[in-house]
Amino acid sequence: MLANRVRKAFARLGPKFERAGIGAFRLYDRDIPEVRAVVDWYEGHLVVAEYERTQTAEIDDYVGTLAHAAAAALDIPPERVHVRKRRTRPAEGPRYGKLGSAGRRLEVRERDLVFLVNLDDYVDTGLFPDHRLTRGLVRAESRGKRFLNLFAYTGSFTCAAAAGGAARTTSVDRSDSYLLWASDNLERNGLWAPEHELVEADVEPFLARAKRARQTWDLCVCDPPSFSTGAGAPPFDVQRDHRRLVEAVLEILADGAVLYFSTSHQRFEPQLDRLAGTSVEEITSRTVPEEYRNRLVHRCWRLVRTIS
Repeated sequence: MLANRVRKAFARLGPKFERAGIGAFRLYDRDIPEVRAVVDWYEGHLVVAEYERTQTAEIDDYVGTLAHAAAAALDIPPERVHVRKRRTRPAEGPRYGKLGSAGRRLEVRERDLVFLVNLDDYVDTGLFPDHRLTRGLVRAESRGKRFLNLFAYTGSFTCAAAAGGAARTTSVDRSDSYLLWASDNLERNGLWAPEHELVEADVEPFLARAKRARQTWDLCVCDPPSFSTGAGAPPFDVQRDHRRLVEAVLEILADGAVLYFSTSHQRFEPQLDRLAGTSVEEITSRTVPEEYRNRLVHRCWRLVRTIS
């Protein structure tokens, strides 16, 4: 069943996305209730991920069997198939651990941009294809703007803003490895310049310092993790903490500035009403790409700061 779904999806989506210069997209999105997995295409590679559950825990190499079926459907060789298990919120232990240290990176096209991904060493690849349309919105709004990318990860939103003509960008992430990756993405696209600042910092202390320094930005993306328990910082839970975070971001935005706030938390309940001097619109239906059966793979809001 999985092989049949993957084959049909690629026949429908592959030629269209190739013409558009899009090299990363979803082929299977938990379509069959019994097959709780996703299959993503990355420039001729398949990433097959099972969402861990007790019903399949005792089946020998269950995710490997799924990956073999998907690869056979598209005649993908084994060295281009990458498997992983995803954990929703484990009772103990890390949610995401490093899978390897091969360090191999692949270039993935997104229209006229290119992003570097790592399909082996991490649960996440370095690029979230489900935000392809969100990156397009940010790019279209960035000309002449001071852009702030919070929880910047590998800087794909920063590349989009820089390509759209942002006057300057600031990318904030606590990981120096991800910021180096962001720098590589900027360089690969011919966008690296001194006005694109990379800041290694926890987001909330950064926001407090920016407020004290009276720094402001005109356009911002804030896409925090669902949960974070990093050393040296208090635990973060997007459901519990997002209101405080959004309020802190709004305090360092200029009049008329736009904030795109997004989360991939699958049970998220927004508390974004009655934010002083701010209009709020959920735009999820405009940011989730067509190939995602899960229309809430992420949720996204556009907030506009109307007064200081």
